[in-house]
Amino acid sequence: MNAQGKTYQLKAERRTDFTRSSLRELRQKGRIPGVVYGADIESTALHVDSRDFVKLAHVGRTEVFQLQVEGMKPVQALIKDVVKQDGSYAHVDFQQVSANHPIRIHVPIEYIGTPAGVKKGGILQTQETSLEIEGLPAHLPSVIQVDISHLGIGGKMLVEDVQIPEHIHLLSHKNELLVSIVTQRGIEEVEDEESEAAAAPASVEA
Repeated sequence: MNAQGKTYQLKAERRTDFTRSSLRELRQKGRIPGVVYGADIESTALHVDSRDFVKLAHVGRTEVFQLQVEGMKPVQALIKDVVKQDGSYAHVDFQQVSANHPIRIHVPIEYIGTPAGVKKGGILQTQETSLEIEGLPAHLPSVIQVDISHLGIGGKMLVEDVQIPEHIHLLSHKNELLVSIVTQRGIEEVEDEESEAAAAPASVEA
């Protein structure tokens, strides 16, 4: 893979053997099996170099890049989904994208600042680390920054509180909890309630 400005490239080879032994052999050779699909192309099984893919993954899941599959015209694509095993990439899905068609993806959240409540002894509880959004490929952010420095003890932030970039449509439910600032006592009370619920005998209907 090489980069020129913001144009990234990833080379891939077609997969023709679909046995379990071939999968194991590919991974032993430092290759990651995967597939590319889209509205304008047939679903194609492939494999890519693991080192090149890791470099691309570090750039971001919303970065549009040029996927070059042997025997095919280069396509503009995104990393749609990945499967990991024992900390390593085991499979990857690539989605072909069109500049004129919006796509849905999950974008990571970057929480900015130390909450005021944490400075006073509170504990930050993170519920979500990504948001589902929809937009044209050129408008998709690689990360959404969320400032949580103003949150005091007992404070919380919901999806609806996040400022979304222009031209982007938010798909995550607006009432979904992202983070909250709680006390140690609050955590213990929740744990006690969960323990009591688990220990309670199940009701038996006559």
